[in-house]
Amino acid sequence: MYLLVAVMVISTFAQVFFRYVVFYSIPWSEELSRYALVWLSAIGASYGIKRNVHVAVDAIVEALPAEIQSLVAKINYFLIACFGLVLLIYGVKVSKLNMGQLSPSLHIPIGLVYAAMPVGGLLIIIHALALLSVSQEAQEEVEA
Repeated sequence: MYLLVAVMVISTFAQVFFRYVVFYSIPWSEELSRYALVWLSAIGASYGIKRNVHVAVDAIVEALPAEIQSLVAKINYFLIACFGLVLLIYGVKVSKLNMGQLSPSLHIPIGLVYAAMPVGGLLIIIHALALLSVSQEAQEEVEA
């Protein structure tokens, strides 16, 4: 993730420098920054799930008994994994469909940019299932 942020910062800084100091615009820098942001968003979403830091309103869930809270958490992680599966399946289709189209400035297949969707979906599935199993293990420890 840090590499993608560095790519975004460096390419944007280079574009600003060249545009206002050298008076020459780099044609590919904006495209590179945008594609890095797309990949960063896909990977960052899965990282947010892994760290359980996404925004949530859990006042109602916290008011429920512990057993129901555990059930709600399991359902939540299951639904997140299902969403990741949708991203994975349709992301592969969209990525394959666009492999023949090249980006305007970088001349890379657009399918590689769209590949962020299935990669992010797979990572979301992995992290959601890991949290689901941790949730089950924690529940089993409480019951024992």
